[in-house]
Amino acid sequence: MPHPWNREEEEVPLLSYWLTHRRKLPGLMLVCALIVMLEGAESAARKQHPLANPSTYAAAVQVEEARYSEWTIHVSSSHPNYRLAKAEPVSGAYLGAYVLQNSTIHNSMAEFNNLAGKQHASFFKYVGYGEPFPSDWVTEVKEAGAFPHIAWEPNDGLAKVKDDAYLRTFAEAARKADVPIFLRFASEMNGTWTNYSGDPDLYIKTWRMVHDVFEKIAPKTAMVWTVLNVPERPIEAYYPGDNYVDWVGINVYNVRYHNGDIHQPSDFEDPLQMLDYVYNRFSRTKPIQLSEYGVTHYTVTDGVKDNAFAIAKINRLYANLPGLYPRVKAVFYFDVNNLAEYNEVRRINDYSITNEPRILEAYRRAAASPYYLSRLEEDFGSGTSAIVNQPFTYRGHIFKLDGELYVDEEFFSRILQADMKTMKDGTIQLIRWDNGIPRMAQVPFVPHKIWSGYKLNGVTPLWRDIKALPLILTAKELGYRISWNGIHIYMEE
Repeated sequence: MPHPWNREEEEVPLLSYWLTHRRKLPGLMLVCALIVMLEGAESAARKQHPLANPSTYAAAVQVEEARYSEWTIHVSSSHPNYRLAKAEPVSGAYLGAYVLQNSTIHNSMAEFNNLAGKQHASFFKYVGYGEPFPSDWVTEVKEAGAFPHIAWEPNDGLAKVKDDAYLRTFAEAARKADVPIFLRFASEMNGTWTNYSGDPDLYIKTWRMVHDVFEKIAPKTAMVWTVLNVPERPIEAYYPGDNYVDWVGINVYNVRYHNGDIHQPSDFEDPLQMLDYVYNRFSRTKPIQLSEYGVTHYTVTDGVKDNAFAIAKINRLYANLPGLYPRVKAVFYFDVNNLAEYNEVRRINDYSITNEPRILEAYRRAAASPYYLSRLEEDFGSGTSAIVNQPFTYRGHIFKLDGELYVDEEFFSRILQADMKTMKDGTIQLIRWDNGIPRMAQVPFVPHKIWSGYKLNGVTPLWRDIKALPLILTAKELGYRISWNGIHIYMEE
């Protein structure tokens, strides 16, 4: 079924995303603008022993260039260090796509595979909550040699989602399909454009109920919790918890202008940087799915065909996921020309790759890497969850100050899973358990700001405020071996 809301409105960053949505309140612009400006005012600090309250540094605002830090921290282990999630391949990423709104290829999975030059492991379909399980389509997916990904959307609100006959019938049909399924329930709840956003407590309660029903009735189903890359601030509040989520997904779109406004350029946005917030937060405990990715090559905003833009973004994303984002275990391309859609409001960007030979060739080359998997893992859905050795990476929230490397404190708490607390003297204490032996570090933090990768109205950079710790000193005190080669930092557990 067609996506129920305006795809163009999903592509704007942070404040713009909220302000331009069709359901926005008239006064929202001023309120949100004030919030963003106030929250962005917290400054980067000079390197010195800080107090626990970062506002001490309000007078030390440091103007920085809005640019992306390409530093990458690679964390490895000499022993198994991770329990695979349901449906997760040990290495590589499932190659997936959405083709059901591309009439030029007759909405055909087989034709898309042929044009792309490679079998795709999975395809997805939007299903409104209340509609029956798409049994015929699932059969077609299986016949195409793939497994299904269902974006199941409660567009009439969460009040309609109950533990009732409909839910259990849907789950039973999923079980009878006898194929592993990605079930992306109620995605993009972090924005105000869905009818199931606005109440995180109800969302989490509903999600957990749906999870429990499928876990009991259709255990081959992998529950995928997917957000849009922006707005970031509400994301954490909607997370149902590690025990109720199999995969964490993110939807990302590269467009040349936001909101169809030529005065809001967005061509600078980096698809890798757009992953960082979700990737850094969740990839230590969950496989990451790029549930939707699309890049425009034509926009009615300026009437210019820009194949080079699309090719550059596709190359940037697919070429770098294997080395820099190894926890991304599935990626789905959104092969749709919105200019041909029935909804006139959506007719702004063309994301399709199958009607542009140069872009198609770029995608063929990108997808050809053996890293992108064409088949389902054999033990997918078997109920086993093997403990394996996994590489982890951390991106974006790293910077150099006075010759020293600093990283957001969340690298130590999220990726290295160290226990951490702020001491009375303003320092940060970290404890890591190494084979039952505690290793401790106590270091000062530096309040700092990192460019988010987005700009308000395409002009004013938006910043993330972080507490940064000295990377080398802290890692060594915690007992990690650390080395580096250019912009790559290597740590072994």
